[in-house]
Amino acid sequence: VGYHQNRKSSANPQGLPTTNAAAGIMKTPTIDKLAAEGVKLENYYVQQLCSPTRASIMTGRYSSHTGIGPNVDRIDYPYGVPAEEVFFPELLKRVANYSTHMVGKWHLGACHEGYHPTFRGFDSYVGYLAG
Repeated sequence: VGYHQNRKSSANPQGLPTTNAAAGIMKTPTIDKLAAEGVKLENYYVQQLCSPTRASIMTGRYSSHTGIGPNVDRIDYPYGVPAEEVFFPELLKRVANYSTHMVGKWHLGACHEGYHPTFRGFDSYVGYLAG
């Protein structure tokens, strides 16, 4: 939950309430508590395209070390993030016995099922593999 969401920005030019607590969409006490008491990351770097950024988020490494980038990963590309790279959900399962689920765009390898989310630490996945 981003804490800039209820302010005017290029994504929210009118500054309308967008978070659950402010907008009253649904009660999310755990998420609201995490947003209020969690660490606020205010200085971070991303790549200009989604695939390299996603690879960095999933591995905690610079995208140039993940085998993805500098371009967007396409469904017909014959590669993905190498199996040696450990993804964040794999660690959550191994270290903390979490259940892990993903919804959305993958864009980290689609040419072989070994690159798919359910082979990279997610128990389930609903979404699309390429953008």
